[in-house]
Amino acid sequence: MSISLGQIIGTGVVVLTGISVGMTGYGAPWAFLLALAIVAIPSLCIAALGSAVPSTGGNYTYVRDLLGHKTAIVYLALLVAGQLVLASFAIGFAEYADALMPGLNMKLVAAGIMVLCYLANLAGIKTAAHFQSAMVAVLILALLLYIGFGFSEVHDFSVYTKPEMVFPKGVAGFFAAAFLLRLSLIGSEFVSELGGETRNPGRLIPLVMGLSLLLVTLLYVGIAIVATGVLPLAEVEGKNLATVAKAIFSPGLYVAFVAGGIMVSLVTSLNAIFAWCTRGLYMATEDGWLPEPLAAKNRFGIPYIFLSLFFVVGITPILTGMSLASVTILGNAVGIVFGLFPVVALFNLYARKPEAYAAAPFKLPLWAMKVLPLCAVAIYSFGIYLSRDFIGLGGFATLIIYTALVLAYAYWREPVVNARMGNAA
Repeated sequence: MSISLGQIIGTGVVVLTGISVGMTGYGAPWAFLLALAIVAIPSLCIAALGSAVPSTGGNYTYVRDLLGHKTAIVYLALLVAGQLVLASFAIGFAEYADALMPGLNMKLVAAGIMVLCYLANLAGIKTAAHFQSAMVAVLILALLLYIGFGFSEVHDFSVYTKPEMVFPKGVAGFFAAAFLLRLSLIGSEFVSELGGETRNPGRLIPLVMGLSLLLVTLLYVGIAIVATGVLPLAEVEGKNLATVAKAIFSPGLYVAFVAGGIMVSLVTSLNAIFAWCTRGLYMATEDGWLPEPLAAKNRFGIPYIFLSLFFVVGITPILTGMSLASVTILGNAVGIVFGLFPVVALFNLYARKPEAYAAAPFKLPLWAMKVLPLCAVAIYSFGIYLSRDFIGLGGFATLIIYTALVLAYAYWREPVVNARMGNAA
């Protein structure tokens, strides 16, 4: 639960709340609720898979078993590339640290927090989970203080029920804001990566996904009300949570909020990704896609070479001086693409694993396993369309070339995989 909450609560609510206020004004709290509905569709698909066929490296194994081996390795390669977003959490942390203590070497601070989370996860999933639990507790307390202090400063709640206030830029602007805010709610689906290391995963994975999404959404609605209700909208549009925090907190509490709320939220997101990211690569090695020595584990049972690979992916943008905006946009664009693979895999669950479907503690109706993935594809495609100007032709070309190289490798390596599968059978 702490890994799921830490994964969800991160740069999204810190950065995107103010942007959504500029798009939909007092409709921001309602936009968070619509964002929940948007995120719920692909999340339901992953929850159903996690309940029926829980395993370590969950999403990779879903794609492998239900869509095919070559599709799975393409998914995994895109997932690795998408972890550029690791850098966004570390860079964001450094920027807020500089706001509190101007003059810091932000590159050094960002690299330092990346190293800290990397080392915590090298020490094993239990150590990382305890580390995560402590940080999530501090984070939620800080955000609840923001809501508690802020609500007493909100004097007019009627603006949240007036259509002209909720839809200042029309229904299209409201939906655009909700789609943007979905980025602040994604992350719970990755607890399925820990299915092989979780007690009673068939029940707990869907439960954790559902509860964490609901709790975070309620938290975000409260944050959005405070963000829009304390100061005039013109003063908060496009701004982060610190703007209102200065108005509602004493100087000491303001520093505590930025350090214990905003900065900790970035660390929990970073730590949560490190907690699950190696599982798919480890399973791919067992299948023969990668040389076995790469899956070597340390004394804590962690595949340290794979964890180090993600560490390198995450720290490279920091060391090369990429901006927070560039890292976030590129990482999320790739994330939209690879996020489709396990969702579409639900199409084939009943046909290929009917016994697992029948025994699953949480299952969707057969019609829903066809309709929901189609809805998710439509949503994600819309997201890619909205991102076209930010990604640019160069970004799309790079993604296409990278995917082509992975496919070429998949065809070259496939005989090894087929031979291993044949021997296993």
